Amino acid sequence: MSKQLKGFCLQGRERIYPGSGVSVTANTSVVEMEIPELKEGEILAKTLYTGICGSDNSASLGKPNFDWVERPRIIGHEFSAEILELGPGDHGDLKVGDHFTPLAMLGCQDEECPACSVAKWNLCPQKQIIGFHRNGGFGQQVVLESDRVVSLMEGLTPQQGALVEPLSVVVNALYSKCHIKPGDDVVVTGCGIIGLMSAELAKAAGARVVVTGIAHDRDIRLKKAKEQGFITVEVSPENNLAQQLKAGITDAKGIPFGKNGQVDLLIECSGVPQVLTEAISVVRPEGDICVIATYPKEVSINATHLTRTSLNMRGSMGSCRADYMVAQKLMATGVFPSEAYIDAYDFKDITQAFEDSISANNVKAVVKMN
Repeated sequence: MSKQLKGFCLQGRERIYPGSGVSVTANTSVVEMEIPELKEGEILAKTLYTGICGSDNSASLGKPNFDWVERPRIIGHEFSAEILELGPGDHGDLKVGDHFTPLAMLGCQDEECPACSVAKWNLCPQKQIIGFHRNGGFGQQVVLESDRVVSLMEGLTPQQGALVEPLSVVVNALYSKCHIKPGDDVVVTGCGIIGLMSAELAKAAGARVVVTGIAHDRDIRLKKAKEQGFITVEVSPENNLAQQLKAGITDAKGIPFGKNGQVDLLIECSGVPQVLTEAISVVRPEGDICVIATYPKEVSINATHLTRTSLNMRGSMGSCRADYMVAQKLMATGVFPSEAYIDAYDFKDITQAFEDSISANNVKAVVKMN
């Protein structure tokens, strides 16, 4: 008798506020899955490990910036998998048994598309995101386009493969949008996995790094950041980053961080509107702000201050195939220490993994799917 396939499914749209008494996973459930017949250019794969992304959490909580996701939907776009079957059509060098991670975003591939014509599917206005536009990696099997496949590099484990996509997002942001120089003082706002990855790559580029978080992060995510050698700062509305920089922050050797309450670069990963509003006041003239987060509402910015200080503020959306290749190499060579950040769960505990992730009670949940 064949195994009954299961998946973690986004079903409801209720706006859930953590701590309100409503379960943070009330919009989701584990369901039985049926696999559709393969179409031209598609493959069937067995999922191996899948990571929980902040966007999966936001969709599960019914946040308005993810209201466009159709329900029901098997979510998940950060995963590794093994090819089980090739559908009709040409699949190049792909073969059954190959291990891979998928490109989260698939562009329209029209040669007239400004993004797709230069292989930037992440910037295509018609991009399709696996796990949001079609069923994704929180199913025990997944059907997807073979064009998405990025073979896992030798030396990379399937568990590490689940971290390639988020690390590729940070690779795109830091290497394409920022100008980090050895000796720079860099603040990363937000200590989720994107923030911690950003901190690691900034450190690898020669910067000193402060990672910020809130009181709830003190014993888990900020603790992990401190263990990894970063300066950690706990912020609150009453004691924000700007105030603490002006009062003076020092590193482990007592050397002042920043100058006159300002830093060279701020990387915004929190998704909290007030944090981005504050950001332009803590970056030196002609300094850089890189925004990786998305926000549930419009954000107010002092544009006149932005002009008068000649700040560079740049957003960064997703990643492309070239970023995936760099991300894999950074993990395979140990530049990014993935083992320090993974919190492993079995599929039977997937609801607990989401509860822990949404409540920020882990660093990076990675679920063994089979």
